[in-house]
Amino acid sequence: MQKMNFHTHSEYCDGSGKPEEYVQTALRKNFHALGFSGHTPLPFPNNWTMDEETLPVYLNDIRQLKKRYSGRIEIYLGLETDYLDEKRNAASPNVQALNLDYQIGSIHMLPDPEDGQYYSFDGPLDELHHLIQVTFGGSVRKFITAYYHQMARMLEIGGFDIIGHFDLIKKHNREVGFFSEDESWYRSIVEETIMAVAESGLLLEVNTGAMSRGYTSEPYPSPWILDLCAQAGSAEANSQNDLAEASGRSSRGGIPVVISADAHKPDLMDYAFEEIEEMLLAAGYRHSWGLLQNRWQEVWFD
Repeated sequence: MQKMNFHTHSEYCDGSGKPEEYVQTALRKNFHALGFSGHTPLPFPNNWTMDEETLPVYLNDIRQLKKRYSGRIEIYLGLETDYLDEKRNAASPNVQALNLDYQIGSIHMLPDPEDGQYYSFDGPLDELHHLIQVTFGGSVRKFITAYYHQMARMLEIGGFDIIGHFDLIKKHNREVGFFSEDESWYRSIVEETIMAVAESGLLLEVNTGAMSRGYTSEPYPSPWILDLCAQAGSAEANSQNDLAEASGRSSRGGIPVVISADAHKPDLMDYAFEEIEEMLLAAGYRHSWGLLQNRWQEVWFD
């Protein structure tokens, strides 16, 4: 399997290490491609995204690395952009004008209409508590439903290539235990959102970031959701799969997936990739997707 990772955070946002350290580590690990996806600046103070002054420095740094390491490894320039609302998202003109190679679309926060502030559900536990207890009046179901509805709207607006950590909502669940993935209402809203993912034609990442940092023992999305993804491909994906079956390389259709580390340290850029490949094979996939030679293409499993 060709090694690559397109979800990478350096010291420019909430990761550690310079981008060139990631490139050098990728070379030692025999990577074919490496994509950088720094967090796009937000319109309010925070401690995990770039600010407006840092963004052009980051863009220039990655472009210089692309030139410096040309012929040795493919380097791609991206951003991970949060969907906040109809105007502030990956499709915003100011983001689209940056001439990126790709974007990851993500949701890390939800708004509280009473105070107008955004609260993260994968950051400090007090913010998660505020969302559940204050914003949604103690209803976990309303909170999680709002998250997936926000994702559905993000899919409709688009402007990006990869759907980031689909079920990020579960990050603190092992620690706090605020819901069960076996509950029928939860499975129903996930299935509904997976249908929207399939219709979008976008790539869905299988993300090992929470595993590498000890929050979960499973990737985003959970294995049972990957089983749904393998069966929920769009009509176009299934049509393309007919051709794949003729060549003996079939993934049963399915939503196209990208394996990613959500790496915040250089050494973690391929964390548990072999385990994820086995998980995808068990679900029925025969390949993932990668950005190679400046286009998204199948990366077949060994």
